[in-house]
Amino acid sequence: MTEELRPIQFSEDRIPSGGIEDAVDELVELYGGEIKESRQNQRRFVLPLRRGVAVAGGIECTLSWAVEAADEATVTLVCDRDAPKVQRVLLLVAGVIGSLLFMLWPFFGKAATQFGTVAWVGGFTALAVYLLTLRRSSGGIAYDFLQRLARRQRATP
Repeated sequence: MTEELRPIQFSEDRIPSGGIEDAVDELVELYGGEIKESRQNQRRFVLPLRRGVAVAGGIECTLSWAVEAADEATVTLVCDRDAPKVQRVLLLVAGVIGSLLFMLWPFFGKAATQFGTVAWVGGFTALAVYLLTLRRSSGGIAYDFLQRLARRQRATP
């Protein structure tokens, strides 16, 4: 059984195309990413999952735009490689252990007073992991990148 990689794709219409090359380069630098390849109306780059962490991995993205009438473009962002799955699984395992500690705490009997702090820390860990997994997926980072690019291009005259 082989796992088929399905790229994540986002698209945005009616983005002003003037200066889009410079805007993409600046946003990649802002995210702490690295541009791998530059072509006419296309950029291939890697966005890191987390800032300042070299082992966190990255997301390979290809951004292309097609200029249409009235100097507006349709921008398409395709994520070629998803985030490392081992890290996601380890985060979710830590969250599950934390939530189990929190739920089972009242059933420990006399030892419940000793495990109370551990249970609360486990509950907070589970909540933190849940919130991290909402935002740190590659689709979230790529979508955020595309939305920032669109806002920036629409704000410039």
